[in-house]
Amino acid sequence: MLAKIGSVLASLAFARAGPCDCVQWAGVYYDQLAACGRGQELYFLTKYGFSAAYAATEPISGLPHKVCSDFFKNFQNNSCVNVDLLALSDEADNVRLNDTMSDKQWCYVSNDCPVASLNGGDFATNMMGFQLGGWNNLASTSNLSWKICDPAQGAGTPMLKFATIQELITIGTASDVGLSRLIRLAYPVVNITWDEVMFKMEAINDAIALGSSLDAAVDALDVPPTAFTRAAEVHTQITAVIKSGQPTILDTPGHGDNYHVIAGREAWEVTRAALGNMIYLSGHFSVEFNVYCLMGCATTRLEDLDLETQ
Repeated sequence: MLAKIGSVLASLAFARAGPCDCVQWAGVYYDQLAACGRGQELYFLTKYGFSAAYAATEPISGLPHKVCSDFFKNFQNNSCVNVDLLALSDEADNVRLNDTMSDKQWCYVSNDCPVASLNGGDFATNMMGFQLGGWNNLASTSNLSWKICDPAQGAGTPMLKFATIQELITIGTASDVGLSRLIRLAYPVVNITWDEVMFKMEAINDAIALGSSLDAAVDALDVPPTAFTRAAEVHTQITAVIKSGQPTILDTPGHGDNYHVIAGREAWEVTRAALGNMIYLSGHFSVEFNVYCLMGCATTRLEDLDLETQ
């Protein structure tokens, strides 16, 4: 009976979408088509050996709860997110773990999506499947699959990594989810701190203000002597990131919730609000963190302003 209900719900979820189109995160859990933590939601833990079957039953506390209950179950969007919440964060650690997922994004799709189109994904286990398999000594079943997202798959596979920071703020506010976690699930990370690149960003923006192009401003930066190994590494890595235009997180010790993001000439700061604890307890997660542009951002377009008068 449970499997039949799950099949009907899955059919309704994909009635207006292609079999390989990503489905809305909040709707997946609301309709019990998957259990958060048994897919890739908690990969940042399971890659170290943490049991995915246990993760979904974790008591209502800690980071697994914040990721699943506070974020994914409220995220009314079907965009692909980072497989690893802490994507990068240490290249040496990724090599040690033979981790090939640190730069990939994923989403849930229909079981009708061909295996070749899952791009290395698989069937997703869920509440009903574990009940049927565990209680009746049967093989676990699945209502959904999950796939590694490929931009070549078109409009049915939107990827958060290609969204601007302002677009992420709009998306996060619409679903009332934490902006700090949303940005971490959207963008790649480099193991570089803001203090190491702040003066470079200031120099780039000063040069652009004088009429220089972004590439020319980056190329004009002073190159540290190779004897200063760390400075030389940072310069090489950050100049490539800036020129790419891909929004990228500058990591913090412990991979915390406060950090900076650079996107081309733009520099943004993500910080927890002064009354963050009270805001979190009130359930208004989208205002728990402030996302401010520090430099390089375009001015607000006139059509985005609310010119209505009372």
